[in-house]
Amino acid sequence: MLKVLIADDEPKIRRGLKNSINWSKLDIEVAGEAEDGEIALSMAERIKPDILLVDICMPFINGLEFIAKLKDILPDSIVIVITGHDEFAYAQQSIKLKVFDYLLKPVEKEQLFAVVGKAKDELIQLRQKNKYISWAEQQLKKNFPLLKERFLNEWVNGNISEPEALEQLEFYKAGINQDSGMLLIKLIERYNAGETSKEWDRQRILFAVQNIVSELVRNSSPHVIFRDHKDNIVVIVPITHVSFWNELSGKIGAMTEQYLKQMVITVQQKIDGGILYAPVVYKRLAADITKEENWTPVVMLSKNYIDANYSREDLTLQDVADAFKISPAYLSRLLRQELGVSFIDYLTQVRINKAISLMDDPFIKMYEVAEKVGYSSQHYFSTAFKRVIGVSPATYHKGGMR
Repeated sequence: MLKVLIADDEPKIRRGLKNSINWSKLDIEVAGEAEDGEIALSMAERIKPDILLVDICMPFINGLEFIAKLKDILPDSIVIVITGHDEFAYAQQSIKLKVFDYLLKPVEKEQLFAVVGKAKDELIQLRQKNKYISWAEQQLKKNFPLLKERFLNEWVNGNISEPEALEQLEFYKAGINQDSGMLLIKLIERYNAGETSKEWDRQRILFAVQNIVSELVRNSSPHVIFRDHKDNIVVIVPITHVSFWNELSGKIGAMTEQYLKQMVITVQQKIDGGILYAPVVYKRLAADITKEENWTPVVMLSKNYIDANYSREDLTLQDVADAFKISPAYLSRLLRQELGVSFIDYLTQVRINKAISLMDDPFIKMYEVAEKVGYSSQHYFSTAFKRVIGVSPATYHKGGMR
């Protein structure tokens, strides 16, 4: 049963309103009466009426002031103004306060019954609407991560237009910097490094890998982590610190092997051209993943090892072979067969690619770049860079190849 509050400074008017219609027929009870605006406000807070019949001219707090204050207490209540002042100014102010209706004294019984009936219907419809909205919000909140992941998959696969992508990125709070990079991480198989690892199912392992990634990129905001339809983990992070970006892939591989005893392939690329080019970059990285997942475990592990240790000046084929207890000659043969290049050529490619990334900083010195990617000699670095790229590092840095 709904509740109504009658607020009028005249006892006769309050009695008339209370007794003029059959409230129970409308499934409404008169829950309270107030003789001034102050009392009415106090009663409204206490009894929480659904409908209020309010006189404009009341002492202490007049009806219009009361209605304005009521909106903060009971924003969904319905107010019907009843007054003896047939003045347009009052009606105008009442409309501004969004009252349900405006009736003049003396109010006819039939008119009051009809208006209150309409108010009841309006209130029921509003509450039903709010109920559905609340249910929809609960469902959205409950399924938000799933919906967000579905959208991100559709987006990177090129199934969403640019305007819609921008709108939904904002809706899903997937704020992404324009200067960002993308990584794809694929779990290949369980790798046991001489220890007995706990038997986890694939989904738990993937979740654990995501946790490792989340931990590594927690200070790089805004970022996005989700899984694509092939269970690759997709990561988009801002490239605010080039050194961090260069080392991220290697750190993910190293931590996954160290803590989970699992093998992953990680490929990464800067999203040149802005965030709307993410689908183009995703397509390239997905192709790289497909190519690399057919490599043997030793080649995958060796690649990960090189990616994580490229900055070591003294890194050799022997170091990589020793790490996995195989002969350097056998490893060299495998790398040539599956990567298509020798150990030193692959290491050089990694170092030069990392150097190019570092050169996004216009203030970095060439000797700093050389040292960061594993060359103690700037001359040797320059020679290697020119052999791979075709121009010297200095020329490239100045924009000669950009």
